[in-house]
Amino acid sequence: MTTNLEHRDARVGFGPARRRLALWAGGAAVVVATASFAAGATLGLFSSTPAQESNSFTAGTVTLSSDATGACSVTDLMPGDSLTPCTFAATYTGSASAYLGLDVLVRTQAGPGGSPAYPMSAGQGISLAITDNQATPITYTVAPSAVACPGTPPAGSVCYSASNLLVKAAAITSATPAVTFSTTVGMPAATGNAYQGAATQVFLTAHAVQAKNQTLPGSCTAGAACPAAAGFSWS
Repeated sequence: MTTNLEHRDARVGFGPARRRLALWAGGAAVVVATASFAAGATLGLFSSTPAQESNSFTAGTVTLSSDATGACSVTDLMPGDSLTPCTFAATYTGSASAYLGLDVLVRTQAGPGGSPAYPMSAGQGISLAITDNQATPITYTVAPSAVACPGTPPAGSVCYSASNLLVKAAAITSATPAVTFSTTVGMPAATGNAYQGAATQVFLTAHAVQAKNQTLPGSCTAGAACPAAAGFSWS
């Protein structure tokens, strides 16, 4: 049994970065003066011109970086095994506030026994759990849907995905601590010979999108899928 837990680089979601435009105008100073002059004198005019003003506008940034030093590859997974979690940290460094999402892709192939290891069936196969290290830890609802496998997968691959799992209901900023995702797999002791040689790969992708000028749907909760809705989009 081979299980590869891989973590993609965090990708960046960009929305339209809007800034309130601050304009400055120089104020002209009006000077009033009286003067006495003799007949035939030349009259001079007092005047003032403000210095030229310049305006500069810079768009905000939505920037996410990843650290997959805890990614791991496991071979010879046996019935009854429960593995040390593989980890994946995402750090937000953008200048604008943002919402953070997590995508999960599971790719599996059957071995000589004939049965793919994921999803579990009748208590047999590979179990999968994803949690994080937030102050109130989140357990992510991984109930993937079958999808076409992206890229060039190994022969016989079947893929499942769960997209836009909300990491935190509140917007994050560059002051928000890095979020470390932990992926744990195991194989129940009851797993039989049909699963011998099966392989599974788990991919996590974190992504961020601006929070300003977006309203998170009230139905979205941390750990569950948060689909796009009126006034909110992940891209």
